[in-house]
Formats: sequence, C-alpha cells, structure tokens
Amino acid sequence: MNIDWNFSIHFHFGRKTPPEETTEDGAPDGNSDNALMLAEALALAIEQAERLKSPKTIYNYRTAMRSFLRFMQGDALLCHITATDIGQYERWLRDHGVCPNTVSCYMRSLRAMLKTVGNDTDSLFSHVFTGSNKTDKRAVTPQVMSKLRNLSLPEQSYLALARDVFLFCFFAQGMPFVDAAHLCHSHIVGSDIIYYRHKTGQRICIPLLPCMTDIIERHKTDGSDRVFPLLTELSEHNPATDYLYQLNRYNRALKAIARKAGIAHNLTSYVARHTWASEAYRKNVDLPVISKALGHTNPNTTLVYVKELDDSRLKEANMQVLDGFI
Repeated sequence: MNIDWNFSIHFHFGRKTPPEETTEDGAPDGNSDNALMLAEALALAIEQAERLKSPKTIYNYRTAMRSFLRFMQGDALLCHITATDIGQYERWLRDHGVCPNTVSCYMRSLRAMLKTVGNDTDSLFSHVFTGSNKTDKRAVTPQVMSKLRNLSLPEQSYLALARDVFLFCFFAQGMPFVDAAHLCHSHIVGSDIIYYRHKTGQRICIPLLPCMTDIIERHKTDGSDRVFPLLTELSEHNPATDYLYQLNRYNRALKAIARKAGIAHNLTSYVARHTWASEAYRKNVDLPVISKALGHTNPNTTLVYVKELDDSRLKEANMQVLDGFI
C-alpha cells in the first residue's frame, strides 16, 4: 500500500454519530474521512510508525490493536469511538487479569496510534490509567529457586524448556534472556562461556558449572549452534519482532510454571537476573563485582573500580552466590 503521509485527518472523537458529511439516510458518507474504519486507522498508524519507532514499540502497537479489536468484537467507525469505550476497555482488560502496568502500556500504545490519525486523544484517555505503578520486588528466595528446580514438568515440553532457561540465567551470573536466547555452543571456550552482551557489547566471562552443563545437554539440538531452541523459527525479514514474540511466550510460560509450583511471586524474565544480584549482595559480594558480573556499563562511581577486576574474581563471586544451589 503506497500512502502519502502529508495529510491531515480531523475526526470528531467522543460523538456517536458524525455531525456532518452524511448521506440522505443519515449514514456516514463513504467518501468522507469520518467513514475511516478503526482497524484501517490503526493499521495506517502502525505503517507510519514502522519508519520511526523501535521494533519493541511496533510490537506493542500491534498487540494493543489486536486486543482493542477483540474488545470491540470487530471493526467500527473510528469517529464512533468515545471516552466511554476506552473506559470500558480498561475495565475489560482488568477483568481479564491484565496487570495495571500492562493496561497502561496498551492505553499508551492505543493513544499514540489514534493521535497519529486524529486529534483530541486527551479527552478520550483522560479517565484511564496511563502511568506506571511501582513493580513488586523482582528477586525470589533460594527456597523458591529450589522449588522451581524440583518441579516436575513434562519432558520436551516448552514449560520444561522455560524453567531450564530461567535456572540457567540464574546460574550464569544473572544472564539476560536475550543473551540466553542468542547463546551459541561456539561461545563455550574450555571451561568458560565467553560472549558479548547483546544490549551493550560488554564482554562477559562465566564459569561453566555442572548444573549449567546438564541444562545445555538436555536441550542440545543436532545441526544447530544455538544452546537453546528459542529462536529457531525466526524469520529473516523481521527478527526483532519475532524475538519479542519469543520473549512474550517465555514470560507467559513462567507465569504458568509459577502457578504449577504454587509460587505467588510474579515470575518474569527479569527475576532470575535480579535474584542473582540480590543473592550476591546478601552474601557480601562487592558491588563493583556485581556490576561487572551483570555487564552494567552505566557511568557510576563504583564502576570505576570494575576495570581492575579480572575474570577469576567474578568466578569466585558466582561460586559464592550459587553455594547451596549446586
């Protein structure tokens, strides 16, 4: 679709019927801007955003679009969408167990898309939550980690894979999910895993422990250099969007695992990383060591000393944290 974006669309939000440009029977004129359908408008907004926004933002836009159209039970005239509809959509999300911060993400995405093709979005979204609540403590206790490790899950199932990836990320100095997803057997050098962080390019060296080797062997795939079969279905045309899909699938699996294990804590991809850092701090590992182990690169005073630390000190730190787990 070739679209000229040098245009201005003026919609009359908040009104159930267009005030002008109607046919003789009162229906909206099919040739007017007021007749633009909701799904078409959101698709136009996403097409424009693809040239300007990050893949994660586009992923959020598409997710919000699908969700809102499900709530609307199909398509509708864009000019018929009111603040009442948006308020009811917020309640619908909450009734379906969507957490406040995710509701806010949907609302902000929907507002941004509608703003692209209309105006007066402030009145549409003035009575819904678009802020950010403080999240719960992300780290879990050693008892929770042990419960996850001992949880019986069907072999070769995605839940078993997700649980193993979660434990591996913890064992591997709080490795981020994105690094675990892209980790290759070629990163294993002798008795270490040496790789560069996907996000920052920071070099990371992690001792390869027996508990990690067991997980790696359990998920080894013939003909693939990937340690975990997470990104095997990546399409070549849009790998970033497909990665976000895999991350979302992983987080959904962690929630299911928590329910099966009777764990009240909200498990996400960040929890393993935060748990490693919390355990390191609790066991008096020096803060600069923790910072380097996690691959942090922010210009912080404590990080000045990190440059002097070598990989052997990081190995000692990891063994301290994993004492009692392996």
